Amino acid sequence: MKDTWLNIIKGDRTSFLHLYDSIYTPLFHYGMTIRRDRELVKESLHILFCELWERRERLPHTKVDPKYYLFTWLKRIILRQIEVAYTPIEDLLQEPAEESVEAQRIAIEHVLDMHERLQRALAKLTKKQRRYIQLRFFEERSYEEIAALDNASVRTVYNVIYEALKRMRMDIVTLKMIILIFSK
Repeated sequence: MKDTWLNIIKGDRTSFLHLYDSIYTPLFHYGMTIRRDRELVKESLHILFCELWERRERLPHTKVDPKYYLFTWLKRIILRQIEVAYTPIEDLLQEPAEESVEAQRIAIEHVLDMHERLQRALAKLTKKQRRYIQLRFFEERSYEEIAALDNASVRTVYNVIYEALKRMRMDIVTLKMIILIFSK
């Protein structure tokens, strides 16, 4: 990732797109641990990548892994977005206190580990099962929408997703993670 980072600083668009593809999902999951608001996290990620490209020439030539830099940057953007938006008093009472750098690093490592486990579990599925899981849980499509996209019956979609989750259930940690990350 360090080479990709240095190439981005030089203005290489291919490296920027590679970074985007490789880190978007872990950043999204981390953002959801900060604030359980999908739209706010997506907006914050958009801001992060726009700012990253705009400020690429001023980015630090860091000796450590730049992913921690991006996770911290995302956290600051999310917190800035929360300050801008009206937040009811009940939500303010539930805001977490500022964590130490070490606690943030542990949280980032945890999110990256969960993402890696999820990817391994998804890799065990058939292409169709992965597609249906992607549509249902990551894109939040209804069973009816998935059926219409694939010209299949709703019952078939239910069955394929059920079988995929059953197959993934062997790795119970992964299933718990999916439920935790994608439940509203």
